[in-house]
Amino acid sequence: MSSSSNRPASSWQPSDQEAIRQCLGLPATVPCLAAIAKAMADLERQHPSGVLSARALLDAVALIDQQLLSPAADQEKAIQKQSNSRPIAGSVAATGDAPLQKADVITYDTSLLREETETTYATPSSAATALLNQRRRYSDQLLLLLPNLNSWMQFTAATLRLGSVSLLRG
Repeated sequence: MSSSSNRPASSWQPSDQEAIRQCLGLPATVPCLAAIAKAMADLERQHPSGVLSARALLDAVALIDQQLLSPAADQEKAIQKQSNSRPIAGSVAATGDAPLQKADVITYDTSLLREETETTYATPSSAATALLNQRRRYSDQLLLLLPNLNSWMQFTAATLRLGSVSLLRG
């Protein structure tokens, strides 16, 4: 009999600590990993059935991450490109006074009188956006099960805002 079959169904798996770290976007530092291990042990001791819920959330996040990493056809549709070319306002091309003779065109480049813009954006209803929103909701639910990691989430967010070097140096 293997050692994994001796474990109760509501216990953590060896890969769950790293899955929690990745799900919550926490740093891979010794103090943070210790905090994750403590939060896992607290949940298993205080609310064993909560481990099953946490593992289900981790599985759902892993599935979302796989979907986000695989290129999909609908991601191509989610990106839209818009091009526009028109005369610059107030230029001679806009007023219709651009040179008409071939000799005038050689000395007067009318392409300099045009404004070209190109905008690329993702539509807010894209599948990737929906998946990222769902992933965030799962992460928030995981934090409800492991509330001691809230301070690490706040620390990580503050580190990203201030810059890790200034915050770590004190």
